[in-house]
Amino acid sequence: MILLVLLLTATQAGHTQRVQGEEKNGSCVCEVNNTIWAFPTAKYEGVTQLLQGCEVSLQKLQTQVVMTNKELPKMQATLENITARLQRFEYLNTHGLYNALHLRQVSDELQDLHQIISQAEKDRPTAETQKLRKELQKVQKDVEKMYTDNVFNLESVRERLRFLNNRAQTCRTIPDDFRSKGYCSHRIMSNISSPLITKLSPFGKSYISGAWGRDTSIESNERYWVQPLVNGHRFGNIIRYYPSFEDFMAGRNHQDESIAPSNTHTDAVQGPGTIMYNGVVYYQCYTTAELCSYNMKTKKNNRLKLPEAGVNNKFPYCYYTCRDWTDIDLAADSEGLWVMYATDSNHGNMVLSRVDREGLNVTQTWKTRLFKRSVTNAFMVCGVLYATRYVDQYKEEVFYAFDTATGLEDNTLSLPLEKVSAGIANLHYNPTDMKLYMYNDGYLLSFQVFF
Repeated sequence: MILLVLLLTATQAGHTQRVQGEEKNGSCVCEVNNTIWAFPTAKYEGVTQLLQGCEVSLQKLQTQVVMTNKELPKMQATLENITARLQRFEYLNTHGLYNALHLRQVSDELQDLHQIISQAEKDRPTAETQKLRKELQKVQKDVEKMYTDNVFNLESVRERLRFLNNRAQTCRTIPDDFRSKGYCSHRIMSNISSPLITKLSPFGKSYISGAWGRDTSIESNERYWVQPLVNGHRFGNIIRYYPSFEDFMAGRNHQDESIAPSNTHTDAVQGPGTIMYNGVVYYQCYTTAELCSYNMKTKKNNRLKLPEAGVNNKFPYCYYTCRDWTDIDLAADSEGLWVMYATDSNHGNMVLSRVDREGLNVTQTWKTRLFKRSVTNAFMVCGVLYATRYVDQYKEEVFYAFDTATGLEDNTLSLPLEKVSAGIANLHYNPTDMKLYMYNDGYLLSFQVFF
């Protein structure tokens, strides 16, 4: 028997097989283990499954990429919207209107004011001094609450303390009446504070046109009101009011009063020139050159025609761009109720009329040389007409004054007036607290004036 040694090489690298063979019938016969050449089915199936898994993962990733690409514009738009909304409040941060409370300083101011009011009660006890005492107690409670909150409008609190202090000093010698307040003897304003209140309208940012303020009356309580415009920022029939400053700031205990059955009724409001005086709302009547009044106590409406007054965007406030439906504007100060408008006969220049509130009739009219479309807004203080013009998105300038007592005009004023948005819908003065109230593209601002 001849033994043959065969060296067989497997297909897998590095593997060999040695077998013995023998000769049979002229042939070499041997037994060979061929399992080492078997197809790797298990591994193939494993790789196949892995490949299929990769394909599924790839499809998921591709789907996610497509969905992300679709959502990116929405996300970017949302981010830009949030950025724009927060930019409005950047003013509050940069101007320090919200800071940590300086407890010792405010406590000292409260203590000083307590002593001043006590002295006023001793020198001249009146109902006003009793009212001051109650208001001081309210402020003390607010400050105690701020101790726990640790965040607050510092400037607003300080201004309230200053105002209470001024009233306490006034109680000693000055009777409680508009005309007897000494500040009007100076006639022309000397300065305007930074915003004491910066608050979003309770109706929302979309209501960019309207009016707000405090009821102009010594006799009234601290009634604050907001009157928004709808239908293209033109018409309105609802006025919301709050019984106190605290309720207004907290957005509670409000009531909505219907001035007219609908915002297209003949007694509805047109334009943002609204004002409230002693519980009566005065405003431009629906689409006409008429002044309307609504008594919140009797629920009655009254009307006064304004001959020649331009309406329906004939003579609105403008400057760079026009503020629609501002042809007729109302104001109130220590001298009474005023209406401001323009006429063709006065060449589009501003006309100022004093209105008797009881009979609702014009008692006296002045014609100025101020072109109404060249100003952004106007207001009355101590019988003096003031006008503003646009400086930039965050600043106005009071540049003009017309004194009804002398008939003299001055266009050289330069009193800065801050704001948080470009457009001013309403700006008026309240002699009750010596503040300006501004409706600023859906934001409610107030300022202290100085003489």
